Parts: sequence; structure tokens; C-alpha cells
Amino acid sequence: MCGRYVLFSSMEQIASTVAQHLSQGPSPQTVQTQELQPNFNVAPTHVVPIIRLFQGVPTVGPAQWGYPPRTVFNARGETLKDKPLFTGSLPCAFVMDGWYEWTGERGEKQPWFTHCADEQPLIVAGLCTVREGVLYATIVTCAAVPELEWLHHRMPRLLLGEGELDAWLQGEDWSVLATIDAEAVAHAGLTSRKASRQVGSVRNNSPALIGWE
Repeated sequence: MCGRYVLFSSMEQIASTVAQHLSQGPSPQTVQTQELQPNFNVAPTHVVPIIRLFQGVPTVGPAQWGYPPRTVFNARGETLKDKPLFTGSLPCAFVMDGWYEWTGERGEKQPWFTHCADEQPLIVAGLCTVREGVLYATIVTCAAVPELEWLHHRMPRLLLGEGELDAWLQGEDWSVLATIDAEAVAHAGLTSRKASRQVGSVRNNSPALIGWE
């Protein structure tokens, strides 16, 4: 998975989506220091909303995307426990309205935007850690399902099945992130469409990047 995604959903929509994914326990709370602005070109080092357990309650709040010092923005689900960088990390989840991936050869690369056909936000597994008073988070990836291998051999580890978000936030079994249920992905109704090549520069940030006028 490349290091770009899209988040245009409001905080209210995010909280509603998180609540729908949670099968038990208290309703999610939100902790946001500033108004969430639509971002059509989210990149590593950006401050983004994540979901984590805070005092036992699922909480949506800000974190910086990418672990220091090399801004590691994703982590392979198969090897999480083997990497010293992630020792002591806690489970979290990202919210996104879709992600970018590129196909083609260097100089001819075409970006694609993958999202739910019904425009519902996606929940993606992540890890988070606090260092020197800053909360950092990284996205967990897994091998792509066959339908998406033409885009890339990796994809975000979507949390789709009933209870998956609950189980992951509890952190009971990290090994479940090594694979993803192809049937659940198919049921989510993912679709990919060509995006503007201007997404290659983080300075560009508008709905036109995903084909919206």
C-alpha cells in the first residue's frame, strides 16, 4: 500500500461509523483539538483521527501518521510481533474514505482511488505509540485479495467482519491481521477508479483528485 489516503467524512460521520462497527461495550467518544477538515491527499506526518481504547472506552482522537524517526507509515500484519520498532505499541484503527495506489511504469504511473461504492467510510487496523508526549500511529497492511492484486500486492487490513474492530482494539490476537477475508472484502463493495495524477504532490488537495468537481 502506498502512503496516501482520503478522508472527507465529518467527525459525526466517523463516530457513527465506529459505533456501527462496535458490537459491544460503551459508545465511542471523540476527542478532537480542532475542527476536522476534508483531506483528499492525506500523507505521512499529517495529523489524522484514529480510534483507540482510552480508559476502556473507544475514543476517536488525533495522532500523527507514521512512526519516528523514519516515518514508518505502514506495518506488515504478518510480522508485527517480530519488529522491535513496534514493541510496546497498542492497537488502534484508522478511518478513511478510500486510499490511493499507483499502477504502471515509472514516468507513466496512473493513480487509482479505491473506496466503497456506497461512499461509506472504511475502518483500517493500526498500531499506536506515545513518544516524547506525541501520539504516533501506523497502518497495518496484509496481502491483497485477488480482486485487488492488479493494483498492488498489499492493501490496508480492513476491519470488516462482525466484532473485528472490538477484537482488534482489545489486542487479544495480533495474528488475525496476517490475512483478510476475501468474502468480507467483496461484501464491502470496493471499487477503484482513476484519480488525478496531481495526487503525486502533497501540495495538491481538492475533490478533483478523486474525480469530484
